[in-house]
Amino acid sequence: MTEKYRNLLLFLPVYIIFLLIYLVASFIEPTFFTWNNNVNLFTRITPLILVGIAQTFVILTGGIDLSIGATIGLANVVAVSLPFLNTPGNIILWLLVPTLIGLAVGLVNGFIITRGGFPPLIVTLATGVVWQGVSLFILSMPGGKVSRGVALYTTGKLFNFLPVPLLIIIFAIAVFQLVLKRTTFGRSVYAIGGNETVAFESGISCNRTKIWVYGLSGLLASMTGLYLSGWMNSGDPLVGDPYILNSIAIAVIGGTSLAGGTGGVLGILGGAYIWQMLNNILNLMAVSMFYQYIAKGLILIIALAATSSAGEIRIGAIFRKPGMKGVK
Repeated sequence: MTEKYRNLLLFLPVYIIFLLIYLVASFIEPTFFTWNNNVNLFTRITPLILVGIAQTFVILTGGIDLSIGATIGLANVVAVSLPFLNTPGNIILWLLVPTLIGLAVGLVNGFIITRGGFPPLIVTLATGVVWQGVSLFILSMPGGKVSRGVALYTTGKLFNFLPVPLLIIIFAIAVFQLVLKRTTFGRSVYAIGGNETVAFESGISCNRTKIWVYGLSGLLASMTGLYLSGWMNSGDPLVGDPYILNSIAIAVIGGTSLAGGTGGVLGILGGAYIWQMLNNILNLMAVSMFYQYIAKGLILIIALAATSSAGEIRIGAIFRKPGMKGVK
């Protein structure tokens, strides 16, 4: 089976589901298909795309990053607390300081995990609590501001036509697809997730690669916090909390196996759209919040069965009795 064919089997189901949900949404609400509504969708799914890519890289190595939400919150509150508001100096600081902090936070996670030999789940859960405490110390409640130029262009339009969020989405997916498929670093990520022992024996520096994978996760999480600061024109230390589980769900719906070594970023766009449109459809139908949790959970299970590991998880296997593995 060629690599292109494997990728087709891996990512095609998520886009079929996305198309079906999109058609249902357009049937329920005709304005859903309009350009203005799609621009609104671009704005809303951009942070989901960024955290989905971040979590994808980590999951591909067989790890998990539960500190993503806290890193988003930390970058967000730092971004709205910087001095020299409405000056070029503030914009430069807005671009550099939170992203460097996010990168450092991620590298710390990777260093502790690799040097200490601790499980990523526990390490990132613990560091997430620490960074959330730092965020609350910096900004105990929602507030702060960003420069007018940041707020104007983060979710605005380039040349009065091209939505900036759409450009961010295209750029992020294209760049990190190239990183995964065309670089030694990307091939090392897949190798470690596939079999770390074999990867090590093949000469891959597993620890160094994992450290930089978590550094990349922190960097993308901080960029998400920056984006949210411009979108909201304020900060919130808890703004990243919903993105912890959202990032995992989007990565896995997008075709990345939780076992590691299989997946990529090509399905992230479809996964983010599915997740966001589910919220939109359920709200348009005035479904009670209690039933929304049930509906999203059921649809998530179906999506996982259809997309996870290129179909390795099958709906029929869910209902198959133990001991019937070889029975057809």
